[in-house]
Amino acid sequence: MDAVAAPFNPMNPHLSVTANALIVRKDVKNMTAREKADFVGAILTLKQTPSPTDDMVGNWYDHFVAEHMRKLVCWTDQPNQGGLGHSGPDLLTWHRAFLLEFEYALSKVARKPIAIPYWDWTDPASEAAMLADDMMGPAGKAGDGYVVMSGPFRKGQWKINVKGFTTDNPGQFDDLVRGTGKMAGATTAPLAADVVALLQRPVYDIAPWGVTSDTAQSFRNFLDGGINATGLECKDGVIWDIVGATSARLHAQGHMYIGGVDANGNPGSLTDTVTSPNDPIFWLHHANVDRILEIWWKNHRYQYLPKTGGPRGDNIGDSLWPYPKLTNGDMARPTRVFGYRYADLTPPKVPEGQTGSEGQTAQAMGTMSHH
Repeated sequence: MDAVAAPFNPMNPHLSVTANALIVRKDVKNMTAREKADFVGAILTLKQTPSPTDDMVGNWYDHFVAEHMRKLVCWTDQPNQGGLGHSGPDLLTWHRAFLLEFEYALSKVARKPIAIPYWDWTDPASEAAMLADDMMGPAGKAGDGYVVMSGPFRKGQWKINVKGFTTDNPGQFDDLVRGTGKMAGATTAPLAADVVALLQRPVYDIAPWGVTSDTAQSFRNFLDGGINATGLECKDGVIWDIVGATSARLHAQGHMYIGGVDANGNPGSLTDTVTSPNDPIFWLHHANVDRILEIWWKNHRYQYLPKTGGPRGDNIGDSLWPYPKLTNGDMARPTRVFGYRYADLTPPKVPEGQTGSEGQTAQAMGTMSHH
C-alpha cells in the first residue's frame, strides 16, 4: 500500500498507512520544549485562521466547538436519537474521528505533523505539566472568578465565541473559566483504581446501548462516567441526560474536575459538555480517553457493539456525522491505521489503599452529568 501522509483526515479518509509515517501522541509531561511550543502555537494559529468549512464561525478553532455543539442538537424527527457522539456506543468512535480532524487541522496550519499529547489522569506529574504556563496554563483563582489569567490561553489572549445555551452555560463567559477541583464529587482527577476496573469490563457495550447500560459489563458506559442517569431528554434543542443526584468518574470526572464551577456554581469551560472544546485541555483529556480505549481494544480484538438493533447512528455500520465516509466499525481498528500511536499503552498502577470512586456523590446540574 502507498503511505498516506499522517495525520489522517477523517473528512477524506484513506484507511491505510505505513508504520514509518506514524505520529506519536506522548504524555504531556514527556514533551520537549519545541513540541509544546509547536502544539500551543498551532492551536493559537487555528484561532486566527478562517474556518475552511461554511459553519458560520469566525475561525478554524471555533469550527470544532461548533461541530461538537451540533453533534448534541436534537433531531426533530426522533427526540431520543442516537448518533450523538455522547451517552452511547459512538462516544468513543466519534471522538476518535474528532481528534483526528483536529490533529489534521493543527498539522495543516503548522505545515508539519503535530500530535495531540495526552493527560494521564492518574499521574500528578502529567497534570502539572499540562497546567504549566508553557502548555495549557494553570487553573483560575477565586479572586479572579476562576478565569484563567496565566499561560497562552489567558484572559485577553483567548476569547470564547461559541457559547452554549443559558441552560447548560449560564455563565456565558467570554474567557476560559477553570474552577479546578471546585465541584463536589469531582474534586480530584480520575483515579487509577477506576482505570484498572474499567479495563476489566468484558464487553464494549451492552443493551440498551445508552446511559443505563450496565457499567459492570459495558466498557463504554463505565468509561463515559456519568452515573445514575435514567435516560435522555431534549431541552433547549440539545440532548441531556435525565438525572437526579449523580456521581462522576473517568471521562465525566476529568471534564468536571478541570472545569469545575465558579463561585456562583456556574459550570467552568470544560464542565459544559456542549461547548467543552473551548478549553484546549479538551484535546489532552480526550486523547487519554482514546489511549485507554486503545489499551482495552488491543485486548478485545477491536470489538464494537451493537452490530444491529441499537439507536440510529450507534450501530457498527452507521456513519459518523459529519464524517460520511466513516462508520463506527471503521474507527474500531488499531491506531496505526489512522497514522498515529501512543507512546505508552501501560495500564496505571493503583496506589496502595486507593479504592474506586463509586459512591461519590455530586450535586447534579444537567450539563455536568452529560459528558
